Amino acid sequence: MELSLLYGQERVTFSLEQREGKYLYRDQNGSLELEIKEISPGVLSILVEEKSFLAAVVREKNKIFVAIEGIRFEFQEVEAVSGERRREEISTSGVIAIKAPMPGKVVRVVVGEGDKVKRNQTLAIVEAMKMENEIKASVEGVIKKVYVAEGDLVDSEKALLELEAFP
Repeated sequence: MELSLLYGQERVTFSLEQREGKYLYRDQNGSLELEIKEISPGVLSILVEEKSFLAAVVREKNKIFVAIEGIRFEFQEVEAVSGERRREEISTSGVIAIKAPMPGKVVRVVVGEGDKVKRNQTLAIVEAMKMENEIKASVEGVIKKVYVAEGDLVDSEKALLELEAFP
């Protein structure tokens, strides 16, 4: 999964892949293998090249605040800057929370818990502003949880379903 964030005026682009319980971080300068464990909500233990760090992460709308070893970093989602809404949120366990693009009504839920899905497969259809929006899988995986049913009213902050990506 490739991410792009703003740190001040600088765009930071990197990828993070989960492999065998570890994460592979890559950017233009190279790659690192990370072990990341969530100790409590918003608090991560990160092991990099036998060095351990404690990180506090707070998300506030389109901003992400990270504190590591007493140093605070503030990032902004590029999608939010460009006007697009982020529809997925990925936990440290690799589970993706799929969200609606905007408030609306669930017209149809196409998948159920335990279903295997392919990339770009339709998961649900949400009607917003008299338009039907197909919510599609961004990766291959299995549906872990479905939170909505046909006819439910949803907003863009709550997860519609959870998808666990295949490694």
